[in-house]
Amino acid sequence: MRKYLFFTVVCLVTGLVVIPFGAFAAAKIKLSQITPKIVRQNDIKIISIKGSGFQKGAGLDLGEGITVLSANIADKKIKAQITADLDAPIGKRDVVITNPDGGKGQKKRGLLVKKCTENCEDFGPFEGNPIPIHDKNSSQYRTDCTNAACHRNKLKETSLDSSIMTFHVLKVLDPQFSRFFGKTNDKKCLYCHKNTDLLEYSAGSLRKNVDVSICYNCHTKGSLGNEFYK
Repeated sequence: MRKYLFFTVVCLVTGLVVIPFGAFAAAKIKLSQITPKIVRQNDIKIISIKGSGFQKGAGLDLGEGITVLSANIADKKIKAQITADLDAPIGKRDVVITNPDGGKGQKKRGLLVKKCTENCEDFGPFEGNPIPIHDKNSSQYRTDCTNAACHRNKLKETSLDSSIMTFHVLKVLDPQFSRFFGKTNDKKCLYCHKNTDLLEYSAGSLRKNVDVSICYNCHTKGSLGNEFYK
């Protein structure tokens, strides 16, 4: 009886691939660098997290009062568009990443939240005549395009694919990308939105029209972006 049992076990085992113990364990995640390390209350920023073991679809937890709007995730780098609440708790906090396979990694006290210094109120929409604040020849001209009462919400835009950030977000917030469009938010906006409709009460199309020839500079062969123009 033992002989037949042994023969049966040998037949079943023959040809099978031996899988090492722990082969299906979750991949190990390592967080080595977070840039910038400081976020202020009511900030809208892009942060970069370097490390290893990140997977597509990973979750990023930055603690109470910080929302991740979109995130581009590669094996060794995460670029995330985030917004901090006006009342986000001040102090250092952990940065936690959880992969779809259950693997988890963290950088203890990796991010510091400081008190708000700019746009520290939740203003309503701008009230008044928008023409002079967009006219460079006016004494009322404003250069803070993304202040809380005007175009700040452009920095909270998200695309249908949460791994792809919108052009407005990249052009203003991404330091590697935005440097090509000017040093100030005003110059970055004016790079594309050059013209202002100065006819009073017709500001509905104020600087909305963009000459597509401007897009050519970045989207021709061998340039910064994907090739859309020959």
